[in-house]
Amino acid sequence: MIKTSGAFSVPFVLGLGSCSSTKGKTLDADVIIVGAGLSGLNAAILLEQYGYKVMVVEATDRIGGRVYTSNKEVVPGFPELGANGIGGGYARLINAADKYGIEIGPMRPRTEPREGEVMYHIQGNSILQTDWPNHPNNPMPDYGKSMYPSSPAWKVYGDLNPLPKGDLKAWRDPKFAEWDISVYDVLKKEGWNDEAIKLSVGTNSSYGENADGISVLMYFQILNFIAKVSNTTRKGGAALGGNQRIPEAMAGALEGDILMSSPVSAIISEKDMSEVHLENGKVLRSIKVLCTLPASALRKISLSPKLSGIQLKGVSELDYTPSTQFHFVPKRKYWEDDGQPPSMWTDGLGGRFMALKNDVDSPDKVTSCVAYTNSDVSIKLANMGEKVATQAVLRELESIRPSLKGALEPVYY
Repeated sequence: MIKTSGAFSVPFVLGLGSCSSTKGKTLDADVIIVGAGLSGLNAAILLEQYGYKVMVVEATDRIGGRVYTSNKEVVPGFPELGANGIGGGYARLINAADKYGIEIGPMRPRTEPREGEVMYHIQGNSILQTDWPNHPNNPMPDYGKSMYPSSPAWKVYGDLNPLPKGDLKAWRDPKFAEWDISVYDVLKKEGWNDEAIKLSVGTNSSYGENADGISVLMYFQILNFIAKVSNTTRKGGAALGGNQRIPEAMAGALEGDILMSSPVSAIISEKDMSEVHLENGKVLRSIKVLCTLPASALRKISLSPKLSGIQLKGVSELDYTPSTQFHFVPKRKYWEDDGQPPSMWTDGLGGRFMALKNDVDSPDKVTSCVAYTNSDVSIKLANMGEKVATQAVLRELESIRPSLKGALEPVYY
């Protein structure tokens, strides 16, 4: 049963009184799982199959963690705010969809436009895709001039990748440690200039913040992973109705409680009992606690015993890719007003401005637009706050493209 726990909520009944007692204290569950994302829900399902009483504690008001589908009442076409596609090799996820009756359909483009539907705005110039290969603002090496701006570097990673194909553990072998160097250094050795590196890796990069802070070894591992999950006859895609339908169905299959809107402040583990302290003052007790949070969330929780050594270093310092999204509803067909493609790849605050077509019955209809920003642009916008950042993005988009003036209604940040 999914319940809400908040400072002003009605007191909840845990319904787990049959759990054993320790030191005279009644346990709320055999295992408390922190985090209602895919890993937490999957762990809960497995533990219940073995007869354990499980409780899941979730900080937010929704199920799914980094699988996050927008509300269709807020953003038409309910685009994915988190995980966008399911590879054919994601067996556990596809099996879960099959088990709970969630149909898998085609993946919906988000930051990669349809062919011929994007223009570029780079160094103050609006450039059609057909003009990009020979444009004076194109700094890429010859083999990459006709590619999407963020694509040429991937060719370098593929050509240099020393990891054995299919071996997803090879990156940890010390003999490959020499490749734990920055992408910037690798591309410079390959003859790239700073302008090309900044545009391809440090502008709308799907990983990290800039080329100096990304290890090329990570890209080698990503390529190996992509090859591994793609080497299957099973078809991937995306869940019809949104990928979040899968974790929601998993949550619905649980017998134990899921406490929503219940941020954790501390986890205390002793020899025969553990405590989970919530920010609203409630204390939950169990024999074990399984924490499935990403490091960015875990580092905000007080742990006893404290982490140490390389585990502490990993949780404290692991970097994440910044991403700030601005969703709009087009109030008119601005692309018809100026005769230009509906989507834009920009090197400024607009990031990847994409016209999304998420209506299954009308596949050519633009349902919404997203300004999807990464790298240092994302951090800059996030630091502004929602209202100021949204207006800054709108002003930039309108200055780039006059047909956008008054054409976009901000609906989600």
